[in-house]
Amino acid sequence: MGNYFGTDGIRGVACKELTARTAFALGNALCRLSAQPHIIVGRDTRISSDMLALALSAGVCSGGGSVEDGGVLPTAAVAHFVRKKGADFGVVVSASHNPPEFNGLKVFDKNGCKLGEKQEERAERYFDEYAFASPLGCGSFRPLSDKKSYADYLSSAVKTSFRGKKFVLDCANGAAERFAPRVFKNLGADVIAIGCSRDGHTVNEKCGALHPELMRETVLRCGADAGFCYDGDADRLIAADEKGEIVDGDKILYILALALQGQGRLAKNLVVGTAHTNTGVERALGRRGIRLLRTDIGDKYVAAQMRQSGAVLGGEQSGHMILSEYSTTGDGILTSVFLASLLQEERLSVLADVALLPQVNASVKVADKVRVLGNEQVRAAAQEAGADAERLVLRASGTEPVVRIFAEADTLRAAKRAVERVREAILRSEG
Repeated sequence: MGNYFGTDGIRGVACKELTARTAFALGNALCRLSAQPHIIVGRDTRISSDMLALALSAGVCSGGGSVEDGGVLPTAAVAHFVRKKGADFGVVVSASHNPPEFNGLKVFDKNGCKLGEKQEERAERYFDEYAFASPLGCGSFRPLSDKKSYADYLSSAVKTSFRGKKFVLDCANGAAERFAPRVFKNLGADVIAIGCSRDGHTVNEKCGALHPELMRETVLRCGADAGFCYDGDADRLIAADEKGEIVDGDKILYILALALQGQGRLAKNLVVGTAHTNTGVERALGRRGIRLLRTDIGDKYVAAQMRQSGAVLGGEQSGHMILSEYSTTGDGILTSVFLASLLQEERLSVLADVALLPQVNASVKVADKVRVLGNEQVRAAAQEAGADAERLVLRASGTEPVVRIFAEADTLRAAKRAVERVREAILRSEG
């Protein structure tokens, strides 16, 4: 099984195969971070998730901790229940947007935030060594009794009725299927739900946030007001307007920023994006007096910058959106509810009308990522290419032996030229 330890979880072990033994070791390691911890566990629908969740829970119980098992839950729901129940940790068994043969583990602290650097390092050391905690007593395992309350919580996040509106919801054959249709129906919408298989073998396959084509076609065929695509653990959202045009995370960030500003709820007129957030969005926000702060790629870094700066909104191009008034992490269902609430006043195509600059991404497989990024010729090529582009980002993948190149320019031709110049330099450095 091609499992991996997800980059949203404990860092630094993405190259390891994720087995039941590894999951057990992580669960037990959490008992060394906190004595007899109370832990909320959730998972997506993929076939390996039950095995890994049970193994992790066994590791917790063997160290004297207690587990409340939520079964299939969106990632944001686990973070929500950690805070609601005063738990010490939350763990999500999911490979998020990746294919069904992969899996991963995401860990939240008692505040519903991704683990800090020091806790990550300690937990990584513990499960690397398989140095198990001395049991302070046999722990307990019980089901999470009120998990449906999360749908009620999402339904209460907006005061607008969706009556008279029709929405397509692509649940990616994942965790959203148990919650998103229920929330939209609670709010009075006419719901067309697709991607609702629970077989565990088709999560994210030709559906969901990475494959919005079917959602787009369904919107056009059914005359829906909008379509919303989630991923396996429902922490991402990609939308389509009533014309079938895709609305990505950058446009969603722009829409939500303007809406919150109009409601007087955009603290400090500040939003957080990443190195990939389109400059067109940054310029459009600037014209409205809204400042964009950029972070490294990853919703963990977006959340950290939001806490540091006091921003209430942040997000990524991939569709991770954080509305800190309601959630500590990316929540695709919550984001779709907020977007849908704005459609009583205006069509999504009008709200998403912002000019974006062309962007090009490329990945180059390499033997040694660190050596390539430190190569003088590669650095020189990146500097030259960056002078011709609006922005250029060169970085190592956190999970694969590849270097990623991102370029943004006023024309697609210029962006492609910048990427190709750096790509050729990397290939030459590889010999």
